[in-house]
Parts: sequence; C-alpha cells; structure tokens
Amino acid sequence: MFPKEKNGLLGDSTKGPIGNGDEKSPLPMYTTATASSSQTPFQTQFASLSMHMEDRLRFLQFPNEIVNIARECIRANWSRGIQDERMYAGSKEIKLYGNPWRGSGDQAVEARRLICKILGCLHEQGWVLSLATDISKKTSDKDTLLFRHQVPSPASCDWLAIGFSKSDRIKFIDAPSTIPTFLTSRLAGRVQDSCQHHMRGVWEIKLAGSPWWAEGTETMRVRELLLTLLSVLEGEGWTVYASVDQKNGGEKYTETDTWHCCRPRGWVRGAPVYHG
Repeated sequence: MFPKEKNGLLGDSTKGPIGNGDEKSPLPMYTTATASSSQTPFQTQFASLSMHMEDRLRFLQFPNEIVNIARECIRANWSRGIQDERMYAGSKEIKLYGNPWRGSGDQAVEARRLICKILGCLHEQGWVLSLATDISKKTSDKDTLLFRHQVPSPASCDWLAIGFSKSDRIKFIDAPSTIPTFLTSRLAGRVQDSCQHHMRGVWEIKLAGSPWWAEGTETMRVRELLLTLLSVLEGEGWTVYASVDQKNGGEKYTETDTWHCCRPRGWVRGAPVYHG
C-alpha cells in the first residue's frame, strides 16, 4: 500500500484537490476550441536525401537555403568537385565528379567522410535523421535518408565515420585515436594489425579471418565484436547516429553499412551519453 501524501498534495479519501468525499473532480475537457487557441499550430517538416547511380545526390523537399548550405558542404569535402546540377522529379540533383558510391580505396573513404559531413551539416541546421531505409530491390541500391526538422536545432556535435571494408577491415574516419586503440585492446587476439592509414584522419584495424563473410558460429562472434565496438564508442561519449548503406553492391554480393557517429561538442569522460 502506498503511503498517503501529506499537505493534501495527492489528497486522501476525504479532502484535497483530487477527492472530495466519495466524489472525484472531473478531468478537464479537451475541445476543438482548445486546440485552435494555440497561436502557432504544431507542424512538422520532412525531407529526404538519397544516393543514386554512382555519383548523384538528390535533395527532396529541403528548403532552398538548406540545399545551398549542403552544396557548400559538398564543395568543401569532395575534392573532385561538382560536375552538374539539375531539377529531377521535384528534387535537386547534384552530380559529383568521380564515383563515390562505387569507389574503393581512397575514394571510398572520401565518400564516407562526405556523407558524414553532410549529416553533420544538416543536423546543425535542425534537420535530424528520422531513419535510413532501403526501399529498392536493385543490386545497386543504396539507402534513402529521411529527415525531420527540429526547432530549436540540437546541440552541436563532433562527427566520425566507421567503415567495414574488404573482408576483414574496420576503418575509423576522423575518429580520436583512443577509439581504435581501446578496441584493439578489447579484442585482444582477434586483431592482426592496427595502424594509422596513409590517408589523413584514417585509422585501420585488420581483423583475423574474414568476419564480413562469416559463416556458422563465426557469425555470432561478429555480433559480439559489434557489441564491443558499441561499448568502446559509448565509453568515449559517441553514439551511432546512422547506419547507412551508401555503396553499390555487385551481382552476387551486397555491401556493408557505414556507421556515422556523433558526440556532443565539449563532452567530458564520465558524462552521460544520450541516444536519439
């Protein structure tokens, strides 16, 4: 039995704001007039960003000023530049030089960095990712990213990307060196090599075996590895903001996702880590 609150805050069987004798006070009525009394009715804006062919980005239902900001972000983070722009079925299409959604090696790293930077840029403007979704059965399909506009904008964040490459590599892009260092320590004998990549801001871990082609019981060891990676990320204040399929698959295989992670700017070790 719950104790009675004093001072009539919750009331008892005979007095207080909830009860008066055996009668209960009626709940307030909700009417159409109540809803229309708000000066600024609640309204949500949604928009999408999708990757097409080997080199296209399409922005659908974003305001023009947001597309302009995203364009500058692309120019700053895709060294090959923008080849062309056009309106396509109600969307703004930006065609890049190169093949970011098919590329390997340095180009694949740059493509992951590009999407991570765009996510951060949109987040700063209040466009928060609702979900990444696969709505195509084509072998070359990639995820569509659906955004919701939030006012006020969320707190500023730092960003990093994680790629699962070849059959046995984890690439950390723009991540603090503590993350691959701690992960290598936690995985012990499962790591064959861990070193700073030849590209700026990239650290690569080479795992034993071929975890991204795992079969049998090894499939569950790979899931354990991912749980360890999440634990290391959270210990350093990071959360996975989006897991995105941003690369074309082949006729007989699909591609792994890229994790795009964020951490509130100014986070200190020991502070809470919030997801969402």
